[in-house]
Amino acid sequence: MFLTSETAGKINDTLFLLINAPVHASSLMLTIGNACAAWLVFIFPLALLIYWFSFKTEKQQVALLALISALLALSVNLVIGDFFPHPRPFMVPIGHTFISHVADSSFPSDHMTLACAVAFSFLLGQRIYTGVSLLLLSLFIAWGRIYMGVHFPADMLGSVLVAWFCSWGVKKAEYILIPLFKQLYRLNDAIFGYLRNTRVKH
Repeated sequence: MFLTSETAGKINDTLFLLINAPVHASSLMLTIGNACAAWLVFIFPLALLIYWFSFKTEKQQVALLALISALLALSVNLVIGDFFPHPRPFMVPIGHTFISHVADSSFPSDHMTLACAVAFSFLLGQRIYTGVSLLLLSLFIAWGRIYMGVHFPADMLGSVLVAWFCSWGVKKAEYILIPLFKQLYRLNDAIFGYLRNTRVKH
């Protein structure tokens, strides 16, 4: 039996309604949902900064690969959204929405794409503990975006796929990017060398 677009749509809507917050959701759950939907994503660029300012070349390389993967994945999202626009739940309308959002295409989710691109890049860079931790956090982002009513479950699945293929592709092209990385390392040393030397002394 083949999964038709109509059946897939019904499954997507059903899953959305199961996860989406009820009309009388508690203030505590809405606060948690808002934190996951809107604020948790900032941990991911913070992780990149921590790795970059470790001043360890292998960590900096992982951070750069993750940054490039995230930017590429978000660019792919932009193209998908322009050519294959999909309405957000509140545009259909279906369910309940508890945070304001512009009425643009919902597929894939930029928040989830950014999170997964960074997490997958860390995993591909053999930073397993950090990668798994970030991937688990991305699940909370996915839940929050659906719970607060601005995304469908299918948006999250699309984000995972886009993020994976972009991260995998960038990792495969790593050898091409080495000269660029070396230039960035030298630039970083020139600008932040004093900070690195201070860390070494202490």
